[in-house]
Amino acid sequence: MSITAFILGRPLANQEQAGRKVGLPTGIPTIGLGAFGSPAYGPEAALLALAPLGVAGLGVFAVVQGAVVVLLLLLWSTFRRAVAAFPDSGGAYTVARTTLGRGGGLLAAAVLLLDYVLNVAVGISAGIAALVSAVPTLAPYRLTLCLAVLGGLTLVNLRGTLDAGRLFVGPTLAFLACLAVVIAAGATVVLTGGGEPGAAASAPSPAATAVPWTTVLVAYAVACSGLTGIEAVGNSVDTFRSPAVRMARRALAVVVLVLAVVLAALAWLVPALGLTAVPQADPAYRSLLSQLAVVAVGEGALYYISMALLLCVLVLSAHTSFVGLPGFVRLVAADGWLPRPFAVLGRRLVLTVGVLVLAGTAGALLIAFDGVTDRLVPLFAAAALTVFLLVQAGMVVHGLRVARRLGTRRWRVRGAAWSRIAIDGVGGLATTVALAVTLVAWFTAGVWIVLVLVPLLIGLFVAVRRYYAGLDRALRDPGPLDAAALAPPIVLVATEDRSRLVDRALAFALAISPDVWAVHLVALEGPGSEEKARLLRDTWADDVEAPARAAGRRPPRLVTVSAPYRQVWVPLLDLVDQLAAEHPDRTIAVLTPELVKQHWWQYPLHTLRARRMRAGLLRHGGSRLVVISVPWYREEPERDEPRPGGVAAQTARPSQAAISS
Repeated sequence: MSITAFILGRPLANQEQAGRKVGLPTGIPTIGLGAFGSPAYGPEAALLALAPLGVAGLGVFAVVQGAVVVLLLLLWSTFRRAVAAFPDSGGAYTVARTTLGRGGGLLAAAVLLLDYVLNVAVGISAGIAALVSAVPTLAPYRLTLCLAVLGGLTLVNLRGTLDAGRLFVGPTLAFLACLAVVIAAGATVVLTGGGEPGAAASAPSPAATAVPWTTVLVAYAVACSGLTGIEAVGNSVDTFRSPAVRMARRALAVVVLVLAVVLAALAWLVPALGLTAVPQADPAYRSLLSQLAVVAVGEGALYYISMALLLCVLVLSAHTSFVGLPGFVRLVAADGWLPRPFAVLGRRLVLTVGVLVLAGTAGALLIAFDGVTDRLVPLFAAAALTVFLLVQAGMVVHGLRVARRLGTRRWRVRGAAWSRIAIDGVGGLATTVALAVTLVAWFTAGVWIVLVLVPLLIGLFVAVRRYYAGLDRALRDPGPLDAAALAPPIVLVATEDRSRLVDRALAFALAISPDVWAVHLVALEGPGSEEKARLLRDTWADDVEAPARAAGRRPPRLVTVSAPYRQVWVPLLDLVDQLAAEHPDRTIAVLTPELVKQHWWQYPLHTLRARRMRAGLLRHGGSRLVVISVPWYREEPERDEPRPGGVAAQTARPSQAAISS
């Protein structure tokens, strides 16, 4: 078994894709991890924004969290209807493209890309923050740990959604069970009057009139980042088994219910226990959930188990993006706005390019912000709130279209349609307020990056679409095949010296054309390498020309071309241009003999000249030039081929004809 097969698993056949879909037990951890992890940073960010208010801030925190829970329920109503109305995955992109037009679709695509990337960065950084809370000595290695976790998640997701979902079921259920125990224990402490108040409880209270609405709005805006993750269900409907829409809506209901209970519990327990928040950069940093666990269950075994599971769920919450983004970018690529490789399935029926791009951009964000969650949350909130708003606005438009189609039907039917429009409109207004505050309050803290990247991404989409449109126009309507005047090509064989590799290329060249030129590039190794050319000329007549004549073939002509600058393809291209001018009705074919590297360690042992020559000729040769690679194997390869049905693999030895073709 190869290393790739051991790490990523065996290749999967197309017909196995249906079996890779997930049901509710696996789908809820797979899709809901982003939402389950968001209470670890959303409420904490809100409490940090309210810290200047002292004790009064705790009361405001409860109100803010209550407003967030109400917005969550409004979003639930919107998203569950969006899943039914637009079941083709894509989430906000599909909704906005269909209801708000091309501009809305492009805006949704750009913001969703950022949302997915930021979800990975925030989830991993928040998980490492939980680890640092329990083990402060790891604080200097925060970024290194973040990148290590990102690498591990990438490998897991390259194996496929089903494998990752099965892996995450246990930690997710254990985390929810521990969180339930901590919340219940915290409620017991509050109801029995036990526990000690946190630092905020003893902080001086500001004046009665010193509760500025700006601070409340800022706290509300950043607290909305605790809602992130619920949009992932709409983006991943096709991840579920049939009936996919029904399963997706049930998964969404479970995710929203759990998130609402946790957010409401924090709205009650945090003020009651007097918990506080400090920036992650502070040496005394301890996360909000860590403080709650200490007060509720103490710093015993259950505390460390809870923190370990919190770490698992937070870092695994990034998995939500790995599930949703590849399918989303496949839709965008199918519409022509992203490069087509994003729509190509890899060996494990995974959109490998999307996974790797997501991992690379999330890693760049973690490095740029040093893996600190506090610095990433405002950007995440801006992207997520824009996604929410686009879905809500799209569903308002969709509802108006439905109401128009209903016409003069019974008032109850029309009333139900207008009530849905009202829900989406009210939710959209609440989201708009949060988004506007986020953009203004955190503009200089990094939100400007979102405002810069979104137009750039839209410009990139338009450029990609324009390129493909021009390419399709150029390839369209080729007309009838021109089969007249098919003269054999003039074949040039790049010859370094006499070898079995070169002889195989010469034999193939003689089989396809009577005009074969063996081109030897002189001085590729630098001064003093001309001796190789002399030896080649001395033996050419006996070793090459005589056997060719004996076989009834016109012997190959040996020419030497100087390469004073040790370039591989430039001197050869000059000869191609000369022959093309002399024979305007002939195609010029260049054969590049190449030793196939069958092991990774062989690459640094060879010059890779054949690859560089082929790349240079293809880039600059023009349509009159054909480049053919002639491989030579030191050992005939054995390759794994999926059996019919893709269930197992068998070993087969390719024929020589298959290798040569």
